[in-house]
Amino acid sequence: MFRFRHLMFFAATLAVVLPLSAATVVQMNLQEMVNRADKIFRGTVLDAREGTVTAGGGQLPVVTYRIRVDESFKGSYSNVKGMQIAEIKMVGKLKPGSASTVRSLSPLSDLPRLEVGKEYLLLTTAQSSIGLSTTVGLGQGRFSLYGKPGQEVAVNDAKNYGLFNGMAPSPTTSIPPEGQPLPYSDLASLIRDLVGA
Repeated sequence: MFRFRHLMFFAATLAVVLPLSAATVVQMNLQEMVNRADKIFRGTVLDAREGTVTAGGGQLPVVTYRIRVDESFKGSYSNVKGMQIAEIKMVGKLKPGSASTVRSLSPLSDLPRLEVGKEYLLLTTAQSSIGLSTTVGLGQGRFSLYGKPGQEVAVNDAKNYGLFNGMAPSPTTSIPPEGQPLPYSDLASLIRDLVGA
């Protein structure tokens, strides 16, 4: 009975703290994700800290990620000792004995996870009234980067499916087949075009 009450409290709290766009997972193309993003950047996760926020009359466990911004496409960032830093506070808890992996507390299976020391391209939502944020479209806005420097490819949690649905082809960048890794340089170029930078 305790577990059921705990789950119901958590579900009610999520309904209160997550904006509708974050609580309802809608498949979005890159243009839609760029339009909804408050910040878009490539960065390396420096650390992850557990904490809590007060919401819905209780305490909600969160993980705050501190990320060094290596390339900025949209948004503003803190300047700490000459580095641009982004902080993202997401619902979750760190796994015991690990500072880099988050255990999902959400019934949403697409809750993004970030690993300390790993580099990502992130499209993040604006902070909620209690300071929570996440990646746009949950895992759709979290791109892992693989490969040698200068030759990286980017893959989001949806394996890039639907990334270009309904979008006009770009004159400067080829669009790969559905579900294929995308060269990071092509993705960065597309994002710059969409942001208008």
